Amino acid sequence: MKLNLVTFENLSKIKTNLDDLAECFRSDSSQKLEEKLGGRLFTSTRFDHVNNFELDTSAEKPFLTDAENVRKVFWNLRFLTVTQASDERLWAALCLGPFWHYVKYRWNIDNNCVPSNIKQHFMFGYGTRRSLTRNALSRLWWIGRLTYDEERSDKWELTNFVCESSDYVMHILERITSNNPAIIRPFLSAVIEARKKGFLINTNIVGELSKYLNLLGGTYILDCLTEKKIHDKIFDKARELSEKAKEDENT
Repeated sequence: MKLNLVTFENLSKIKTNLDDLAECFRSDSSQKLEEKLGGRLFTSTRFDHVNNFELDTSAEKPFLTDAENVRKVFWNLRFLTVTQASDERLWAALCLGPFWHYVKYRWNIDNNCVPSNIKQHFMFGYGTRRSLTRNALSRLWWIGRLTYDEERSDKWELTNFVCESSDYVMHILERITSNNPAIIRPFLSAVIEARKKGFLINTNIVGELSKYLNLLGGTYILDCLTEKKIHDKIFDKARELSEKAKEDENT
C-alpha cells in the first residue's frame, strides 16, 4: 500500500463546499468527489511500501471492531512520527482512499450524511488535538500509540479497556491534557487494577479520574513523576470515588 496526502488546497475546497459535496460521500468511492473537484485528489509521499491491510467491518455494532482495528492501524503504521501522525493531510487521504468503506461503516455516513459528521470523521473538524481522536483513522493510531505496552504480558490490555466504550476514549484521550504514554499507561493500569480489586469503575468514575489527573498536573510536572507515583495516586483516587459512589447508593 502507498501512503498519500490530500493537499491543504483540496481539504479547504472540500470543507468549504461540503453542503454541495455531501452526496458524494454516499458513493462507493471518492471518485465522484474527485470529479467534482476537477483534479487529482491525492499527492504521493515517500511511503510507498506499506503492508497492505484491511479493517474489520463485520460487527453489527461498529464500535465492537475498535480494539481489533486499533491493532491493525497502529501496528502497520507504527513507523510514523508524532508529527506525521498529527497531519490532517495523511489521515484524510487514508479515509478518502483505501479506508473509505470503513469510515462509512464505522460512523454511519450513509444514514447521517451531513457536513459535520463527514468533516470530523473523514478530515479534521476541530482543533488538531481533539480531531486526532475524532478522525476515523487517526483515532485508531493514537489509541494504539498511547495504550500499546511492550512491558505487559498482554501488550494490548490497555487498548482493550479503552475500546470498551467511546466515553473512555473521550475521557482518557481527549480530557487528559498529556499525549505522553508514560502518563496515560500508568493511569490506565491503575484503573484496570482498581476494577480487578472490585472497585466500582464506570464511565463517570473514569471521567472523574481524568479530571483528577489534570488537577495533579496543576500541582506536579506530570512528565517528571514516576509511573508508579501516577499509578498509586490514581488507584487511591479510584478507591475513594468507588467508596463514595457506593455510600451514595446506600443513602
